[in-house]
Amino acid sequence: MRKCNVRIEDMHFHELHHALGCPWPDEVMGETYRNYFAAGPDSSTADRMRASTHWTNGTEKFGMAYFHVTEAGKRALVEHMRSNVETPARYAVTFRHHEGCIIVSARSRSAAKYAAYIHADIDWPFMEYTAEIKSVRLFAPASVPAQSS
Repeated sequence: MRKCNVRIEDMHFHELHHALGCPWPDEVMGETYRNYFAAGPDSSTADRMRASTHWTNGTEKFGMAYFHVTEAGKRALVEHMRSNVETPARYAVTFRHHEGCIIVSARSRSAAKYAAYIHADIDWPFMEYTAEIKSVRLFAPASVPAQSS
């Protein structure tokens, strides 16, 4: 799965998201691309992480302190992302002569076709590529947090 490149304003949640490898909100609770954050052992970042229940106490190795996101941290990140972070919809694109599908983020089905084309990195003309597409299905809807007034 490709990374969920979204803007998370809150530094604490940004660091949690980064430590897990930038997963999509529905992937945070599962096995992620990674689960660590390295900081200087005597830094203010390390002190902040040691004081939070969202991080392990940190293991010192190779002159750095490595922190891992706890289950409580994962739950807090999911809640924060669902209520504060706008994420685009994801579409599953399948092809006529190939097994499986690719997942792309896009604003519409037609934009998903183009995203799949860009992701494919081939030298076919766009129209020939789209002729090979079998289906474009919504994989996960977009999330738009409610704006408070």
